[in-house]
Amino acid sequence: MPLVEETSVDREPSDAVEEKSVVPDGGRGFGRYLLTGGILLLVLYCAPLYLVRRTDFDRISTLTYSLPLNYAFKMAGQNADVVLFGDSTVTHGIDPSQMSRELGLKVVNLPNTGATLRVMNDLSLERYLAANRPPRLIVFYFAPWDADYLHQEWPLGTYEGLEVLAHQGTPAQIFAYVKTHPTESLQFPFEFYLANEPTGPSLKKPNLVAGDEVERTQGHFTNPSLRPVSADCEFPTELTNNLRFDSEKALGAKYATARTKVLFVMAPVPQCRNASAVVDRSYSELPAAPPRELPRDMFSGLVLYLHPAPSAVPAITDDLVKLVRPVLEGARP
Repeated sequence: MPLVEETSVDREPSDAVEEKSVVPDGGRGFGRYLLTGGILLLVLYCAPLYLVRRTDFDRISTLTYSLPLNYAFKMAGQNADVVLFGDSTVTHGIDPSQMSRELGLKVVNLPNTGATLRVMNDLSLERYLAANRPPRLIVFYFAPWDADYLHQEWPLGTYEGLEVLAHQGTPAQIFAYVKTHPTESLQFPFEFYLANEPTGPSLKKPNLVAGDEVERTQGHFTNPSLRPVSADCEFPTELTNNLRFDSEKALGAKYATARTKVLFVMAPVPQCRNASAVVDRSYSELPAAPPRELPRDMFSGLVLYLHPAPSAVPAITDDLVKLVRPVLEGARP
């Protein structure tokens, strides 16, 4: 009996220890699971921030605009006579290589969109001028509703600008934007995954084709959305009643020098309803001539993203040449 009792007594503490050890082991396992999952999520969240800083990011990105928008930061030693700077209406609507042939001078465009301008302002122009001799003329070319892009209230998005800033900006420039736009900045990794789909030859082709075109033409590439302008298109009064030019005026004041003239140009608009509210108003505060009203079939896209159709680019480029030539010769446009 003593032996049985001793065995029983010895076993009970052992069982108790085993029972007690089950709970801590399970807790530690669950904790490790949560820690691993948290680390994985953190890595996924931070991965875009690493990828976008790679020097070759613009070539591995699947976003059509990546190579064209980054082209503006790779133009050291171009030393152009005429530099074009504006929104997507000049990027898609003007062919600098055609202007170069017609003027007998070197003309380049620094590709932008409304989204990049709202995030980076004139960063690409600053970088260009720091790496090239001053041009004879800078043409500021905008759609009327983009002329005050820094105060634009239309919800048009900023992802393209965030991506280019993350790729091309200095740490100080990136931090300055994050500090003033924390919500947009925190959302960037999520938007990155939405914008950059899984890579593959068929998905990367538009990006590479756009990059080839922008290099060949010195800053132009074809509008990737070729949907014709709707027959019932109309300029909303919310837009036409609030046209301002503060951002574009600031560019002129900053970059006009004794060596470099500036010219303000309003991009042409299609014959949509309420176009007169855009065409018939004064742009003297820039100063600039009112935008030309052209046939609707010369354009593609939606009202806020209107671009000349590819077939109309030569004619609209020729119109700009006619404005630029007398300025270069010393006459008023």
